[in-house]
Amino acid sequence: MTLSLLVSSLLVSISGCATTTASTVSSTSPRSSEAAAAEVSIGGSGEAYAPLEILAEAHQAKTGTKFEFFPPSQTSGGVEGVKNSTFDIGGVSKGPTEAGISDSMTYLPLIVTPLVVVVHDSVTGVTDLSADQIKGIYSGEITNWKALGGPDVDIVLFDLSEDESEKQVLRQAYLGDDFAISDAAVVFEEDDELAEAVAVTDFSIAALPLEDELEDLPINILSIDGVAPSAENIEAGTYLMGLPLGIAVSDTPSAEAQAFVDFISSDEGRTLLADADLDDD
Repeated sequence: MTLSLLVSSLLVSISGCATTTASTVSSTSPRSSEAAAAEVSIGGSGEAYAPLEILAEAHQAKTGTKFEFFPPSQTSGGVEGVKNSTFDIGGVSKGPTEAGISDSMTYLPLIVTPLVVVVHDSVTGVTDLSADQIKGIYSGEITNWKALGGPDVDIVLFDLSEDESEKQVLRQAYLGDDFAISDAAVVFEEDDELAEAVAVTDFSIAALPLEDELEDLPINILSIDGVAPSAENIEAGTYLMGLPLGIAVSDTPSAEAQAFVDFISSDEGRTLLADADLDDD
């Protein structure tokens, strides 16, 4: 099967089997009666859902507050959802300025999760890439794994669209704003589709947020210039790709939403996030 047919088949499969966190309501549609009954509704960037789900579960156990997670979208969807009162909480995977947080909203940081370079298990002999090698792959200058110490086969490059937060982090860290991506790159609109593509495509490579789900896929996470991806190395400045995760909330939230924000900001909430090992590879 050719790569284009493989990717096309994959996308059809993904679109037919996609599930949502709690509700089938569109993240940009007005609330349904079921969603409206939820005491705290959450939407926006899917990358922010992992820490928010941990916090929501703990807060619900303490207070009985119910949560509704809308189907994940993007940072812009989370911010717009808070702005038009579709969501109480908007998940964002950018800093407040880049996310477009307005004067009528408050931004609260959660964690910074590493953006990692992953390869399919079929790519043997490659465990680390330099900054120049990453540029070479994305530019199309390096097209065969043999040039990097791997098998003598072509590199299959999967990429994300330019409006995705992950792509912007990759550009900021290594590629630059004006860097031209190889025409051979296969571009995806969502990182979950990208992860699935790498998992089923031999000799492929991509950049993805570090999440627990990656452990179950036939992929390997690479170090960059000898530095492993971790929150500690991001904080130390030795690992350059970090995806800031946070929330947007209205300056006039409901009592339930405000209580959840207070819990997130509390010592207990921060300890929960620190102990969750969300960046543990």
